[in-house]
Amino acid sequence: MSDNNQTTNHIICVGAVYVDTILTVPHFPIEDEKLRAKKLARRRGGNTANTLEVLTQLLEHDPTTTPSSSNGISTSTTELHLLSVLPDKASNAAGFVRDSLPGVDVDEGSIFRGGHSDAASSYIIQSQQSLSRTIVSINELPEMTVDEFIASVNNLVSKQQSQHQAWKKVWFHFEGRIPDITLQCVTYLRRQFPEFKISVECEKPERTQMREVAQHADVVFYSKLWAEKNGFATARAFLEAQRGETRDGALLCCTWGSGGAVVVQKKGGGDGEGGEEEVWADVEAWKGDDGGGGRGGGRGEGDGKGVVDTIGAGDTFIAGMLFGIVRHGRDWSLGQKLEFANQVAGRKVLQEGFGGLGRQMR
Repeated sequence: MSDNNQTTNHIICVGAVYVDTILTVPHFPIEDEKLRAKKLARRRGGNTANTLEVLTQLLEHDPTTTPSSSNGISTSTTELHLLSVLPDKASNAAGFVRDSLPGVDVDEGSIFRGGHSDAASSYIIQSQQSLSRTIVSINELPEMTVDEFIASVNNLVSKQQSQHQAWKKVWFHFEGRIPDITLQCVTYLRRQFPEFKISVECEKPERTQMREVAQHADVVFYSKLWAEKNGFATARAFLEAQRGETRDGALLCCTWGSGGAVVVQKKGGGDGEGGEEEVWADVEAWKGDDGGGGRGGGRGEGDGKGVVDTIGAGDTFIAGMLFGIVRHGRDWSLGQKLEFANQVAGRKVLQEGFGGLGRQMR
């Protein structure tokens, strides 16, 4: 096939990467209690890295991912990139992160801190009794600066240009870890690369400046906690209020745990929806194939039966939505994209970790 018939989508996820140590315990310990854990697991975490892990699987098992070489039909592929601060490039921790994300370009975009051997770390106590989790984190790596972000973006662009590829179909997704830095990064992209698409996550309500960041985004992912802390009792009411604070054509998503999820595509365009009309879609929490158990894209809310592991459910929902938007665009309705994202997130909470999710969604 001629290169003229093939386009390449790029998804760059910007955020922190953690090495998670997870202790599963019968119940949450009280102060000074001695408690024996039921299980110990160590895995790579971090919102955007989790999203990339699920995206890798969804792309692998998507029949449209592999280009057809016949009939000269235009096809597209999708390349995934991580832009994160990591320890020394030669460290065991950097290798652990790299090995955990096969199929993702880690080295070209990420920022490696020489002399640091440890990645950011989280120690998670997960209660079997309440299905809640308590997280204690430590990160001794200096945070990314705006200048470093700009250098990483330019490095990625230069790499593609050196391979004679136009780097135009590009999607940046931001965790929104440090709002003032994220805002400067997003405004830089809007100024220098207006053709790039941007999504952001508004998860933690104490990061109030993310409201300003959301004004520049094509897609905004809001958590239930964010909506509730802003005084709203339903996802629909919350999104109604956000329409006036976001750009024309923006797609706004709000997950509600056991209450499902709601999305709205504002007037003014977007990816195949809306145009001059506003489009809404909502979905109930996904139920397992046996009729019980599953939950939607929230982070640990609700009391669904069969829930095994809620860690990363919201990240999985984001992966499902980005997959629908970037890979299937106008071919899928807004409702189809939401249903897909809700289902893959529901399947995730029924199992430990993220393994096999793409295969289940075929």
